[in-house]
Formats: sequence, structure tokens, C-alpha cells
Amino acid sequence: MQQDTSSHEAFTTVFARALPYLQTRHNELHTRISLDFAKRLLAAEGGDPRIVIPAILLHDIGWSKVPEAQQLLAFGPNVKDPDLTRVHEREGARMAEEILVSLGYEGERVGEIVSIIAGHDTRPESSSLHESIVRDADKLFRLSERGFAIDCERFEQDPAAYLGWVEEQIAHWFFTTSGAELARQETAARYRELRSAQSIA
Repeated sequence: MQQDTSSHEAFTTVFARALPYLQTRHNELHTRISLDFAKRLLAAEGGDPRIVIPAILLHDIGWSKVPEAQQLLAFGPNVKDPDLTRVHEREGARMAEEILVSLGYEGERVGEIVSIIAGHDTRPESSSLHESIVRDADKLFRLSERGFAIDCERFEQDPAAYLGWVEEQIAHWFFTTSGAELARQETAARYRELRSAQSIA
């Protein structure tokens, strides 16, 4: 018998299953912040939370299969080994399918969620509104206050220079109108913070 997979309790259960695999690369925090953005995008763009929420909760569990020493080679402003990104997508899709099936998710819904995860960083185009929301929420983390600080530290970037680089990515990173608008708002907030820090210094 299929279980109700649309409730808050069901999403909490998915996150609990994801949590052990998110203890690398700041992924637990990344997932929590991306989840908040996903909810905002769902409210603005529509879409089915029964697809989007599990997808965003599980989208990066595959990084647990990539050694931490290699992870920074796969993403950021100076990518050196993009094949590792495909490893985390493939592994994440496989692991997500196992989790969702074990929790009683329906086959068609599982298929869409797994498909999103399988290409959320490397697929050239988005195949659906649900995928667009997940991918936009994922990228918005980089422009959030905590995400921006984390990226500057782990990539050893000057904040002003890095913010300029990220701002240049907005035009081709975001698929939804709301995602691009949120990105511009977050960028403006980070610029204000940088100016404030400079004036204090």
C-alpha cells in the first residue's frame, strides 16, 4: 500500500534519511538553505512540492561518495575535474531512488525526482518546471549570506571579486523568472554588506 508522501512528516522522513550523507562539503547547511529557496520558488512559480521538496533534500547526497580531498576540484570558479560532478549526480540518483522506494513513493514520482537529481548540475537545459526550481534553489545558496561566505573561504576568493563573478553567472544559471529575481536581490544584499564592512574597516 502506498503511503502518503505529500505531508510535512513525509518530507521530514526524507531529510532524516538524507542527513547521514550530507555531512560533507557543508551539505547539510546547503540543503537547508536551498530548501528555503525552493519553498519560495514554489510559492512564486507553482509546481508540485511532492516532487520539488524530496528532490532538493536528496540532490547532493551523492557527494558522500566523492572523497573530500577531491570535491573542490569539481565545482566553483576554477573547476579542474568536472567528471567528479557526474559521479555525485549518478551516485545521488541511485541512492535517492533506493531511499524513495523504501519510503513508499510512487514509481512515476520517483522517476521524475531521480531524473532531476541525475542531471541537476550538468544537464545543459532544464526539462521541467520542477527541475528548474530545484536547480535555481541549489544555485541561490551561493548568493545567500552563509553560502557566499562559505564559498569565499573554501575557494580562497576575494569577496568583491567573487561576488562579481557570481553576478555574471546569473544570466545563464537561472531558469525561472523568480529565481533570477531572487538572485539579483541576494546579490544586492551581499554588495550592501561588503560596502558596510569596508566603511567600518
